Amino acid sequence: MQDWSEIKLLSVRVDRLRQWYRPGLLCIGDAAHAMSPIGGVGINLAIQDAIAAANILAQPLREDAVTPDHLAKVQRRRALPTRLTQGFQLIIQKRLIARVLATTERVELPTPLRLMLRSKFLSRIRGRIVGIGFRLEHVETPISNTGG
Repeated sequence: MQDWSEIKLLSVRVDRLRQWYRPGLLCIGDAAHAMSPIGGVGINLAIQDAIAAANILAQPLREDAVTPDHLAKVQRRRALPTRLTQGFQLIIQKRLIARVLATTERVELPTPLRLMLRSKFLSRIRGRIVGIGFRLEHVETPISNTGG
């Protein structure tokens, strides 16, 4: 490193496309919705998007008959879990992380967060939200036996 001008600030954005698709194109994961690094859940949502897309598009792809309606179905399935996850990330950012970054003093955790950290039941809910998300996706597509 030659000087401090070489250091770049990571800008964190939490946003999403209004429409995740066009004919012949489907955006999922970070391409469709930028996540905060809070909770490390961006990869979870990307994998869940991919599973939902595979489940919805496998048959139309086999038949070479994918339509924008199929692509819209993927977005409809994944949009709510994305919005909920981003909402939780923003709450944590605004109520905790922003407060910590704004001071050098010791910051008291908000009461709901203190309760969540102390309660086994609430910790399980937190773990489920971080680990699984708001809509668990299961692979439903049959494995092809085409002998490839």
